Amino acid sequence: MAGRKIGRNDSCPCGSGKKYKKCCLEADARRAAEERDKSARENQKFVVAETDLDDLSNSVQALIESNDLDRAEAVCRELQEKFPDQVDGIWRLAAVLEARGQRSAAAQAYRQAADFMQSHPGFDRESVDDMIQSAERMEAGDDNLPL
Repeated sequence: MAGRKIGRNDSCPCGSGKKYKKCCLEADARRAAEERDKSARENQKFVVAETDLDDLSNSVQALIESNDLDRAEAVCRELQEKFPDQVDGIWRLAAVLEARGQRSAAAQAYRQAADFMQSHPGFDRESVDDMIQSAERMEAGDDNLPL
């Protein structure tokens, strides 16, 4: 019966000799519903995590703009803790350090972000180059170099 849908009135594939509807249908339906629910919960967790990442990451920029640099740095640390497989915590921390005028530390963080991007899939060359250029700008002490 492999590959064929089991009909309600077919013999149960478990070998009991009963019709499927009187034997395993209910348990199979319950298992299928549990699998659908589990899949839906996993998808929801992903959406919530992705939204949380975006919200936290974007809040760092807002905190920098309002000059709340201590809170911005704390959010960067939270990003790194909650999302270690994402570059946002490192990248946003570099921006906080830059806003504080800690150019050497900012350059180091931008380089760390570039290294992270190069060692993880999904980042384009332009994004990596942007991080490297930001590091070079910090090292040169020249605010007129491209961001």
